[in-house]
Amino acid sequence: MGVVIGISPSGLLTARSSSSSTVPEGSDLRTDVGGVRGRVVRVFGPVARPYYSIRLARPLPLPDAARIVGAAVVRG
Repeated sequence: MGVVIGISPSGLLTARSSSSSTVPEGSDLRTDVGGVRGRVVRVFGPVARPYYSIRLARPLPLPDAARIVGAAVVRG
């Protein structure tokens, strides 16, 4: 589906889609590293490869959140 590319100061993850197929807002996602779960709260950017803002189900301390940058995100 995509890859985590960053973390906002408010704790939202930003992921970049790997294709033009879009996941709708409200979809549940998880990472392939540690099974971190979240929900898409915003889809933005180019139609060809959109970005997603993902609110985590449970807040993570910054060092733990930083480890998931570069991790793949999938639906589920």
